[in-house]
Amino acid sequence: METPTTPFSYLLDTFKPEVFKRRFPIVMFLLQRSWGAWFAFSAFVFFYATHEYTFAGLFIIVTAVMAMNGLAKTDLVLAHRTPVWWKKHPTLKVLHFINSEGEMAGIFVGVLTLIVVGLTHSSDLEHIHWPIGEAFTLYGIMSFANWTVHHMVTVMTVVEKFTGKFGVVFFGSLLSAVTGEPAAAVFLSEYLVNRVTPENRPKLATAIAGSIGSGGGWLPFAAPPILIIWSILSNDFGWSIVNLMMFIGFGCISHALVVSLFATKYIKDPDEELTTSHLPTAMMTFGFLALLVLAHIFIHGPYLWLIDAIIGLNVSFTLASLYGDKLTHLVKSKKLKTDEERRSNPEYEHLSEKAFSATFQPMLLSFLLLALEVIGHVAEPFIEIIAESIPESWPLLLTAVFLFYITAVVSHFADNALASRVFIVVALSFMSTMGEAAANLLAIAVVYGALYGGFLMIPANLPNFAISRAFHVDSGKWMKNAFGIYWTGIVYAAALFVWSVFLK
Repeated sequence: METPTTPFSYLLDTFKPEVFKRRFPIVMFLLQRSWGAWFAFSAFVFFYATHEYTFAGLFIIVTAVMAMNGLAKTDLVLAHRTPVWWKKHPTLKVLHFINSEGEMAGIFVGVLTLIVVGLTHSSDLEHIHWPIGEAFTLYGIMSFANWTVHHMVTVMTVVEKFTGKFGVVFFGSLLSAVTGEPAAAVFLSEYLVNRVTPENRPKLATAIAGSIGSGGGWLPFAAPPILIIWSILSNDFGWSIVNLMMFIGFGCISHALVVSLFATKYIKDPDEELTTSHLPTAMMTFGFLALLVLAHIFIHGPYLWLIDAIIGLNVSFTLASLYGDKLTHLVKSKKLKTDEERRSNPEYEHLSEKAFSATFQPMLLSFLLLALEVIGHVAEPFIEIIAESIPESWPLLLTAVFLFYITAVVSHFADNALASRVFIVVALSFMSTMGEAAANLLAIAVVYGALYGGFLMIPANLPNFAISRAFHVDSGKWMKNAFGIYWTGIVYAAALFVWSVFLK
């Protein structure tokens, strides 16, 4: 009997010459699916090399958006399963358990952009702010959060006992600021997937995505749209954690509350009595995660980054071993003798996807954070043109609402962290002309837009992939039902109005 494939064993096998030669078509297949991104990237290279930085900024944004969608075809189009013919393909069958294609595409574009900058204008590398600390923070916290996921179902049971079905969605979404949004998507989906009728699955899935996308915004350590610009918010705008919790927390918690109320009506009552037998262990694990988050609030520096790296690597290897044992047990219990039998088994496929996410997703997100910083830096000249085109005669609130919606629209199609990194430049550009208070309002608008915009399409926000798989919602049904709660953006618009009154 063949040994089941685990995430680490697959990665290591790839470096064997005979295996690499056989799997090379996978890379070519994915690259060919994103021809539009290659045209845009070629235009970027031309304009950047000829010092036309404005056009270069435009085309690198187009490249990132198209690549993070085009190279994510397996999730964008299929969401929760792959075509039958892939199961027999000697190389493409591996895509059954690889996910986070959008994030890997973003990293790929970032690396290519860095190479172009280094080869054509190496002096520009000195002006790139590398969010090293933020990347380690994301890696450490999200890795440990992956370890806590299986305990959070017990925590959600306690929450439901005291707050009902509404509390499960609302407080579960707010906990994503501690556990990380992808982890929250997993434990909320696992807790609720069997308590919704098939026809209501798309409605509940998109509502959970909208609530998590907002609920994770009141702390900077688990929401990539905030984490990637946290150094800008803290250094250039002078924000503290308290400022973030006031400015962003007010809008995002309000939006999560409204969407959670919308989601509650689709959740059925539990079939059996809720039990909390494993609560002590769950609370101890979650308590350690809370301490880790608090450490990042009060302590900064290389020593904490080292702790993050140790936690991340330890959790990755531990989860890889854990899922490897589960896959081995599944193969033996189901008597899946051949590779084809395993790939055609839905339980094996689902468990393999979870193994890949648990093992590699925090690391991928950390590298994506660095890649988006490179892309955002190169895109700044184009965004500055947009900022200059906004009439200063506009009322400040109108400018804020405009910035909110344009950030949200970009977030619909690209990763919302890219949208926040790009459009924060607009808010920063108004600092010198309109003052600190006005710039703060515009910064709030950018973050609001990124948080709100991440639910409309599956690739727009990382948790959406896990939710779409759990509830078996394809991209067409996802978008159709997401439009049903699109009106909730007025909550953020109202929050902007409130801050426009107070920030004078």
